[in-house]
Amino acid sequence: MERFRLKNIIILILVLLNAFLLFSLAQRRTAERDAFHRTAEQLAALFEEDGMTLDPGAISRDVPPDGVALVRDAALEEQAAAFLLGDAPVSLDQGGGIFHYAGAAGEALFRSSGGFEAAGTLAAEDVEDFCRDFCKAFSYEVPELRLDEEGNGVFTAPGVYGRLPVFNCAVTFTVENHVLTAVSGTLLPKTGTAVPGEPLSAAGALTAFQRMRRESAAVASTVTDVRLCYELQTAGASMSLDPAWRIVTDTEDYYVNCFTGAVTAGASRTGEGPS
Repeated sequence: MERFRLKNIIILILVLLNAFLLFSLAQRRTAERDAFHRTAEQLAALFEEDGMTLDPGAISRDVPPDGVALVRDAALEEQAAAFLLGDAPVSLDQGGGIFHYAGAAGEALFRSSGGFEAAGTLAAEDVEDFCRDFCKAFSYEVPELRLDEEGNGVFTAPGVYGRLPVFNCAVTFTVENHVLTAVSGTLLPKTGTAVPGEPLSAAGALTAFQRMRRESAAVASTVTDVRLCYELQTAGASMSLDPAWRIVTDTEDYYVNCFTGAVTAGASRTGEGPS
C-alpha cells in the first residue's frame, strides 16, 4: 500500500513538473514574441522618420542557416558538360584550374571558381524543355522562357542551395533562331561543409540596410519583404556561401551578408540585375 501511494506521489510530482515546464516555455515564447513585435514596431517607426515605409509584418523571424564551405566537384562538372555537349565529351586539363570539354554539340570551359561557359548548337529542338531540365538537374530555379517571334531570347535563372536562392550565382541561356547557342554561369557543388557563425537577424539586417541608405542616399521608399538566401563568395579557387537577407524594396533588391553586415545592391525593379 505504501509503495502504491509513493508511486502516485511520484507521478503527481512529474505531472506538476511537466506542467511547470510547459508554463515556463509558454511564458518564454510569449516574451520573445512580444519583444520581437516591439522591435518590429520600433524599426518601422525609424524607417518612417527617414521617409520609408516598412510593414512590421514583413520582418522575418526565421533563423539564418550556417555558412557553407564548398569544394570543387569534378564529377558534377563532367555531368554538366555531358548534358550540354552530348555523351562522353573529351576533357583536357588546361592548367590554372581550367578544364576544357569538347563534344558533338560544341565546347565548354569549367573553372575552379565555379564559373563555366559552353557554346555551340547545344539544343536545336525542345529548347525550352532542355533549359528547364538543365536547371532542375543542376540546382537552379526554373526560368520562364519566352522567345520572341524570331525565336530569340536570353534567360537567367538564379542558383539554389538547400532550397534557398543564391545571390551572385546564376545560369544564363542564349537562344538564337530557336537554337540554344550558349550557356554560362556558376555551377555550385551540391554538398559542402557547414561553417557556423553568429548571423544577423532580419531586424539587424534592416538596421544595416538603413545605415547604408543614409550614407549613400540610395533611392527607395518602401520595404515590401525580407527573406533569407545565400550569398556566393569566391576568392581564386575558393567558394563559399554566406547566409544573407534579401531586402525587397520598390526600386531594387538589397542583400545583407549575415556574417559581415555588408550591403550589396541586386536586381532593379526597372532593369536587369542579379537575382
